[in-house]
Amino acid sequence: MTFTRLKTLTLLVCTLLALSFPGYVNCANKKGSQPATAPLEPEAVIEEVNAKQLEKLLADKDYVAVFWYARSCVTCDKVLAELEKIDDDTDSFGVDFVKINDKRLAKQYGIKTFPALTYFREKEPIIYDGDLMDEEGVLDFLTSLEAMDLPDRIEEVNAKILLKIIEDTDFVAVLFCPDHETCPPRVMDKQQCRKCAKALQELENIDDEADQLGIGFVKIHDEALADEYNLGNLPALVYYRHQTPIIYEGELQREEDVLEWLVQNKSTGDEDDVIEDVTTKTLSTLISNIDNLVVLFYDHGNDDSMTVLEELEQIDDDCDKHGIQFVKIDDAKAAADYGIDSIPAIVYFEKEIPNVYDGDLMDEEQILKWLLGQLERDEIEDVTDEMLDTMIKEGRVIAVLFYDNNDKKSQKVLEELENIDDECDALGITFVKIDNPEEAVEYGINKVPKLIYFEKGIPTIYEGNLEDEEKLLKWLEEQTSSDQIEDITDEMLDLIIEKMPHVAVLFYDKDQKKSQKVLAELENIDDECDQNDIAFVKIDDDKEAKEWGIDEIPSIVLFERGIPHIYEGDLMKEDELLGWLVHQKRYSEIPEVTDEMKDKLVENTEHLAVIFYDKEDKQDMRILNELENIDDELEKEGIVIVRIDNAAEAKEYGLDHLPALIYFENKIPALYEGDLMNEDEVLEWLVVQKKTATIEEVTDEILVNLINEHEYVVVFFTGPCEPGESCDHTLNALESIDDELDEAGIIFVTTEDTGVAKKYNVKSYPRLVFFRNRDPLHFTGDLDDEDEVLAWITDDETLEIPGKIEEVNVKMLDKILAENDHVVVFFYAEGDKKAQKILNELENIDDECEEKDIDFVKTSDDDIDKEYDLPGLPALAFYRHKFRTIYTGDLMKEEEILEWVIDLHESTADVIESVDRKTLQVLINDVEHLAVFFYDDECETCPGILEELENIDDDTDKHGIQFVKSNDVKLAHEIGIFAFPALVYYETGVPIMYDGNLESNQEVFNWILEQKADQSIELINREQLIEYIGTKDFLAVVFYKEDDPDSPRVLRHIELIDDEAAEYGIYIVKMHDKLMAKKYGYRNPPGLTYFRKGKYINYDGDIDDEEEVLDWLTSPANMEMTDHIEQVNRKMFEKIRKNSDYVAVIFYSEECKQCPRVLAEVEHIDDDADKAGIDFVKIDDKQMAKEYGVFALPAIVFFKPTSKEPVIYAGDLYEEEQILSWLLTQKDPSGDVIEDLEGERLVQLIEESGSIAVYFWNKTKCDICNSKAMRKARLKKEREQHQQDGGTASAAAAFGSDPEAGGGGGGGAAAGAAAAGGEGAEGTEGAEGGEGGATDANASAGKQEDDADGCEQCTKVLEELENIDDDCDKHGITFVKTRDFSVADGYGVHEYPALVYFEGGIPNVFEGELSEEEEVLQWLITQKTEDRIELITRQMLETMVEETQYLAVYFYKINCNICDQILEGLELIDDECDVFGIHMVKIQDPQLAKRYSIKTFPALVYFRNGNPLLFEGDLQNEQSVLEWLIDDDNRELADEIEEVNERMLDRLMAESTLLVVFFYDDDCAECEEILEELEEIDGEADMFGIDFVKIASVEAAKKYEVVNIPSLVYFRKQVPVLYDGDMHQHDKVITWLTSQDVFEIKNEIEEVNRKMLDKLLEENEFISVFFYEHNQPDSIASLEKLENIDSETDNLDITFVKMADSRYAKKWGVTKLPAMVYFRRRFPSIYRGDLLSEDEVLEWLRKNRFRQPELNIFMYALIALALAFVIYTAFLLQCFKPAPPPPVQHPKQS
Repeated sequence: MTFTRLKTLTLLVCTLLALSFPGYVNCANKKGSQPATAPLEPEAVIEEVNAKQLEKLLADKDYVAVFWYARSCVTCDKVLAELEKIDDDTDSFGVDFVKINDKRLAKQYGIKTFPALTYFREKEPIIYDGDLMDEEGVLDFLTSLEAMDLPDRIEEVNAKILLKIIEDTDFVAVLFCPDHETCPPRVMDKQQCRKCAKALQELENIDDEADQLGIGFVKIHDEALADEYNLGNLPALVYYRHQTPIIYEGELQREEDVLEWLVQNKSTGDEDDVIEDVTTKTLSTLISNIDNLVVLFYDHGNDDSMTVLEELEQIDDDCDKHGIQFVKIDDAKAAADYGIDSIPAIVYFEKEIPNVYDGDLMDEEQILKWLLGQLERDEIEDVTDEMLDTMIKEGRVIAVLFYDNNDKKSQKVLEELENIDDECDALGITFVKIDNPEEAVEYGINKVPKLIYFEKGIPTIYEGNLEDEEKLLKWLEEQTSSDQIEDITDEMLDLIIEKMPHVAVLFYDKDQKKSQKVLAELENIDDECDQNDIAFVKIDDDKEAKEWGIDEIPSIVLFERGIPHIYEGDLMKEDELLGWLVHQKRYSEIPEVTDEMKDKLVENTEHLAVIFYDKEDKQDMRILNELENIDDELEKEGIVIVRIDNAAEAKEYGLDHLPALIYFENKIPALYEGDLMNEDEVLEWLVVQKKTATIEEVTDEILVNLINEHEYVVVFFTGPCEPGESCDHTLNALESIDDELDEAGIIFVTTEDTGVAKKYNVKSYPRLVFFRNRDPLHFTGDLDDEDEVLAWITDDETLEIPGKIEEVNVKMLDKILAENDHVVVFFYAEGDKKAQKILNELENIDDECEEKDIDFVKTSDDDIDKEYDLPGLPALAFYRHKFRTIYTGDLMKEEEILEWVIDLHESTADVIESVDRKTLQVLINDVEHLAVFFYDDECETCPGILEELENIDDDTDKHGIQFVKSNDVKLAHEIGIFAFPALVYYETGVPIMYDGNLESNQEVFNWILEQKADQSIELINREQLIEYIGTKDFLAVVFYKEDDPDSPRVLRHIELIDDEAAEYGIYIVKMHDKLMAKKYGYRNPPGLTYFRKGKYINYDGDIDDEEEVLDWLTSPANMEMTDHIEQVNRKMFEKIRKNSDYVAVIFYSEECKQCPRVLAEVEHIDDDADKAGIDFVKIDDKQMAKEYGVFALPAIVFFKPTSKEPVIYAGDLYEEEQILSWLLTQKDPSGDVIEDLEGERLVQLIEESGSIAVYFWNKTKCDICNSKAMRKARLKKEREQHQQDGGTASAAAAFGSDPEAGGGGGGGAAAGAAAAGGEGAEGTEGAEGGEGGATDANASAGKQEDDADGCEQCTKVLEELENIDDDCDKHGITFVKTRDFSVADGYGVHEYPALVYFEGGIPNVFEGELSEEEEVLQWLITQKTEDRIELITRQMLETMVEETQYLAVYFYKINCNICDQILEGLELIDDECDVFGIHMVKIQDPQLAKRYSIKTFPALVYFRNGNPLLFEGDLQNEQSVLEWLIDDDNRELADEIEEVNERMLDRLMAESTLLVVFFYDDDCAECEEILEELEEIDGEADMFGIDFVKIASVEAAKKYEVVNIPSLVYFRKQVPVLYDGDMHQHDKVITWLTSQDVFEIKNEIEEVNRKMLDKLLEENEFISVFFYEHNQPDSIASLEKLENIDSETDNLDITFVKMADSRYAKKWGVTKLPAMVYFRRRFPSIYRGDLLSEDEVLEWLRKNRFRQPELNIFMYALIALALAFVIYTAFLLQCFKPAPPPPVQHPKQS
C-alpha cells in the first residue's frame, strides 16, 4: 500500500514538472534516459561458421568472403583485427563476411597457408593474393569489378556496388533488367522477362571480350534505379565512360553489334585524345574483333619509343576518321610473340592479318599515307614467323609465299600474285608472305620463292610456276574444293607429328605405279579420316622413310601422339585400312616399330618399354598376346610400350634370346629377367621400375653407352649369378642404397656380362667399379656391408679426380652443398666457348682450394641458372655453411678469384646472415633449429630491431640455433606473414611464430630457448601403453622410428597441439616399439592411433599438419565411443556446437537421484535423434547449466543454428516418445517430407510440371516387412527362452501345443506365417511334430530373416531420399512419392521401389542404387541441366510410339562395353535431334527387340508416326546416324502424308521451297475424310517436288495465322497461299497446287523439277528455262541479272523458270551450263549470247515470241537425216525392184 502511494506521488510530481518546465524535463529526458534506452552499437565482428554453415551460406548467398585462419597462427589475429574494421562496409555492399577454422575444408579450396581470404561469387571461388593487413585494399578487392568477374557470365550487382564500380572503373556497360519479383528465375511468362533473358544470353557471349578490352560488364535488377535514370522499357544497356553515360539504341540480342558499339564509343568518353595503352590479352581481343587496327609496340623507358609516340599522337585523330583504331602496347614478350625484334615498331592488322611497317617511324605523314594505302589497296600482307605459327595453329586456310625481298625472281612473283589476292579472299584463303630463310628451312624449303597451302594445319607445297597466277589460283581453288591427301616434306612431317594427336602418313613414290594405284584408292577415305579427326598426309621422300625404318614403299604409318603404328594389311583395300585407323584411334594396342622408330622413341619418351620378339615364333606371339592385356594399364601409368621384330637390333643390346623386354627411363635401360607369360608380373615390374629406384640389369652393349653418356655410373659386375648364390644376396643388399645414390645423381646398374669387365681388368666376381666421368675406380672393401659401400661411393676422395674440377649434376651439387662447409661452384652452359676458357684458368687454382679444404666443382645442367636463381651464365659462387656469395669480378683472372675465395673462407661472420629463397628453403629442410627474422625494406623499425637482435646471434649459435634474416616479402606471404618485422622459429622444419616484443632481445632469446627445450609428449613402453588403454578415456599414440630422420619433425608437429588436446581430455604419448606399431597397423611408422575407451581407430590424414590432426582427434564423430549418449566436457561441447547444426544436451549431476532413471529413458531415443540429424550429449557441469538458464537437474536443452539462445524442454522427462517428438518439432516445425500423391493429381502434375521425380513404392510390402521384422524378434526371443528351459513342453507351448499357452501363440505364429505368404502350413506341421516342428520353425525364421533383410530397403530408401528433397527443390525439381499401382503400371513400373524422372512429360528411369542418395541427386541434377537420352520401359515406349511423331529408340544390353561407347556418341547428337523434332530414348528389353527383328545389340529403330525403320549403318559414327535420322527419304512414309511436330515443321519451312501443310484437329469429324482424299495425291505431289505434311497443333496454326480448322496452306519459299476450294476433291487440289497461278512467285524466277516442267510445257505455249548449277559463280551471276527481267517476260506472256538439272538439260541439246532455252509450243531454241546482258536476253525472247521458231543445228540435222532416209529408202525400192517372173507356158506350147 505504501509502495502504491509513493508510486502515485512520484507520477503526480513528474506530471506537474512536465507541465511547468517542459524544456527542462525534455533535456533531462535526453540526458538521463539515453544511456538506459539506446542500446550500445554492437562491435563489428566477422561471424564464425562451420563447414555445414558455410556450405549453406554459399548455396544461399551470391557474394561471400571467407577468412581462413588457424589456431596457432599469430598473424591471423592481427589480420582479423584489421578485417573487422570493414565488416560493416562489406555488409552494405551485399557481401557476407565470415571466418572459419577448418584446415581440411581449406585444402579443398586450395588454401595451404594461413591466414587466407577466399571470395565466392555465385559459388565460384577466387583467392585474394594481396596484403591482408591492408583492409582498404581488401575492401576494394571485394567490391571491385575484377573480383566479381566470372568467366562467360555477366555479374549481378546491387545499387551500391554499381555506384562504386562506376566511380572506380573507367568503362562499364550496365544491363538494366526488371526486378526479380517481376521476373522470377526460370519464369518467362512476360514479354519483358523473355526479352531480358534473351538479351542476357546473347550478351554473355561477349562478356570476356569486353573484359579483355577493359570494359566492365554487369547487370542489375532494379526498376526503381532504372526509373530514376528515365530508361523507359527494360531491358536497357547503359555505357559509362569515365562516369559519363550513353544509352544503346540498337537491338540487344545482336551481341556482335553491341561489342562493336562499345569499342567505337570507348574513346568518346576520354578528355584527352591519346593512343590507348592495352595489355596482351586486350590486344588479342582487339585483333579478333576490329577489322582495321594499328598497333605500336614500344618501350616506355626508351627515348626513341617516346619520340615516335609523340609523333604518332598527331595522326591518331586522322586514323579515327578513316575507321582505323590506334593502340599501343609496352610489352616486350608480346612483341616477341608477334615476331617484333626491334622496338619501336608498327603493325597494321586487317581482319586479323598482320602487316609490318618498315618505313621511317619519325615521319608521321608517311605512316598515315601508308595506313590509308593499306586501307584502300589490297596487297599480300607480310608476317613474322611467330604470326605465321599462330595462324597455322588456329587451323586457318592460308596460302604462304616464302620469298626473299632482295631476290628479283621473288619480286616478280610477288607482283603477279598481288593480282589474285582478292580472289583468294573470296575463296576464304588468307594470303600472306614471309621473308625468313630459317622459317622456310623448317618447312623443308631450301630455295625461294615457294608457296605452301595450309588447311587445318596440314601443309601442301605448290609445285607449279608461281609466275602463272591463273594456274596458281585454279590450284588453290582445287585445294579448297577437292579433298586430296596432302603432300608434305620431312620437316613438315616432324611438325605435324609433334602438333597433332593422330596422323596417318603414306610413304610413297610418285613415279611408282603401285604407289599411284594405292594413292588413288586411299583418296576415297580421306574425308572419313577427317571426320574421325585423323590427319592424312603423304610424303615422297626415301630418306625420311629410311629414318623411320620403312623399307617397303608404299607403306602407311599411324602416329598416335608421336607413337608410330605400322599398317601391315593390303593398302589396296581402303575400307580395311580405314577400319584399322579408326580401331587404332579408339582402342589401345602394342604398336609394331622399326629400329629407327625405337631410337626416336628412346630419345623423346621418358618411360618406354620395348618388347624384342620374333613374329615367326609361335611362343613369342603367344607372349605378345598376353602382354596386350596390360597395354591399357601401362597407358594409365604413363608408360609407352612398343614391339620390335629385329634380331640385329636386339643383339645391339646384348639380347641373345627372344622374346625380351627392356625398360627405358630417361634413356637409361633396364632388362626384365622374369616370366614374360605372366603379364601381371610384367606389369608390376614396369610400375615398380617407374615409381621406385632399383638397380637396373643391363648388358655390355647398354653399359658402354651409359659410361660414355653419364658423369657417375656404379657397376656391380656379378659374373654368371644364379638365384640364391652369394652374389644374388649381395645384390639384394645393395638395393637398399640405390635410392641414396639416385638422390646424389649416381646411376647404379648390374650386369652378368663379362666383356666390359675384362676390359677394365675385372678378374674375379662379384666386383664393384665406380666410373667418374669415364674414369674407373675399383672398390676393395666388404661388398656385403652396404653402408661401407655407400660411404665409399659418396666420399669426397672417391668422387674427386685428382687435378680436375669435377663435373657434377644438380642432385650431386645439392648433396655436396649439404655436406660440405666450403664449396666453390662454377655454373656454365654446355658448349659455351667463353666458359671453357674460364675453366682452363680455374683449373690452375683447384689444388690451392683443396689445400684449404674447399671443394671446387662445376655444373652445366639445363636451366641451372633458374634452379639457383643466378643473374646469368657463366657465374662463380662461394658457399660457406650453405650461405652463398656470388663473385662479381673478372672470371678470367684466377689469382683474384683465389684471393677472394680465401678471404671469404678465413673471415668470420659476426652479423645475422642474409639468405636468398633457395638457401632459406634448404636451411628450413636441413637445420633442426633455425630462427628467421623476416623484414621489409620499407619497414622503419626493422633496422633498429635487427641491430638489437645482432646481440643474441652468438648466443643462439652456442645453443645450436642458427639465426638468419630474409627480406623476401613474397616468401613471407606464402607462409602467412603479412606484418613486418616478424620472427619465426623452425624446429625440424615446423614453424612457430613469435608473438612478443621484438625490441627486447632478451625476451626473444628466452622465447627461442623455451621453444627448443619444449619436449612435452611422454615416451612410453609396452606395459604403460596397456595400462593407459585401460585407464584413459581418450588416448592418442604416436608410433615412430628412432632412426627415421623425419621422426623429429613429426613429433614436433604433435607437440604443438599437445596442450590443447589435453583440454578435451585427450592424452598424447609417443612410442617407438616396432612390434606394437605393427600390431596397430603401422608396418612403416610414423602413424597415429586413437583409443577411445579401449577401441582404436587410425589416422589417415596428413600427420605433418597438426591443425588437421587436432581437428580429427576432437571431431565428435571420432570422440564418440559407444552407442550410448556421449558424456562431454565444456571444451568438447563447444566443438560439437560448432560443428553440428542441432544439439540436444541433458544436464545432470552425480548427486541427482532422478537423473539415472531419466538418462535410461533418454538412451532409447538416442539413435532416432541421431537419424534425424540431432547430436545428443550429456554434461555433468552445474555451472555450465546455470549459464544456459538451467537451475534444476536433470534438464534437456536444445540448440539450433537459427537461435543463439537454447530452448529448454518443459515436458515429462520420463516420456521418451514425447521428448523425441519435441526434439523433431524443434528441429523442423514444418516437418518437410516427400509429398505423397495419387491418381489424377499425380498424372496432372507429371504432365504440367517441367521437372518432376516420382518415387514408386509399395507400402503394403513395407508393412509386411515390418511385420516380419517384429515376428522375427519375437521368434528369436522364444527360441532363446526355449533353449534356456531345455524342454519340449516349453517348445510346444511356444508353438501352440500347450493349452495353457492359450493356443493363441500357435495361431498367432501361423497367422503371421500366412500373412508372410503361405508359411502357415509349415508352422502348423511344426506344432504337431514336436522337435521337428521346432526345426521347421527355425528354418522358417531363417527364411523370414532373409525376407526381412531383402525388403529393408523399402523404408530405408525413402529415408535416404528424404535427405535430398530440399536439394531437389533448390534445383527446381519437384519430388513426390506414390503408391498408386495403376499409374506405375501405365509407365511400365512393376518392380518396387523405382524412381522415374519426367521432364516435359517424358519419362526417364533411374537404373542406379536408390539407397545412394548422393548418386540419385547427381543423376536428377544431370537430367535437369543436361539433355540426356532417357531410359524408358516397354509401356512407356508403346505410349510414346503412339504419341510421338518422330521417335528414335536405342536398344542395348547391360554390361555391354560397345553399347556404352555408342551411347556416349549418341548423347552428342541428342540436342541436334531435338532441334529437328526427333525424340531419342533408350531401352533395355531383349524380348521387345525381337519384335522389331533385332538380333544383335546395340540397335537403333526410327519410328515415324508409329512406323519402325531399322538403322543398318555404323552406330559408332554418330554423325552418320544424325544424317540418317533427318534424311527426308527416311522421314517420309510411302503413300501417307507425314505427321510433323512444330519443330519439324519449322525445319521443313526453312528447307523446303514448296511445302503444303494440312492443319487439322484430332476431334474434327470431317478431317479424316479429307485426309483420305489428300493421301491419294501425296505421291503425285512428291513427283512435282512438293512436300506434303499434316499437323494437329493449335499453336502452330496460330503461329502461321491459320484461323479455320481444317485448312490447306501452300508455302512457296515460306510465302503462304490458302486453298479455298473443296478439299474433298483431290483432283482439284493437285490441279491447284501445280497450276501456274499458284506456283508462280512475283519478281522471282521459280525453281521447277522435271515433272513440273513437263506439266508447264503441256499447259503453256511460251516458256523460257534457265538451266544452271548450284554454287557455280557463272550461274549465280547470270541468275542475278535474269531476275531483273522476270516481270518483263510475264508481260510478254512467257513463263520464266529455272532448273538445276544438268542431265535433263542435255535432253534439249544443252551441253554447257548455265544456258537459256526458249520453248515455243514445246519446240526449243537455245540462246547463244551473253547471259550477263539481261537486255540482250530480253530482246532475244521478244523476237522469238513474235516470229517463227528458230531451229538449231541439232534440229536441222534431225530433219535432214529424216529426209535423207526417206529418199534413200525410195531409191532402194526403185533401183532394186525384183524382175517380174516369166509367164507360165501353156502345156500345149511346151
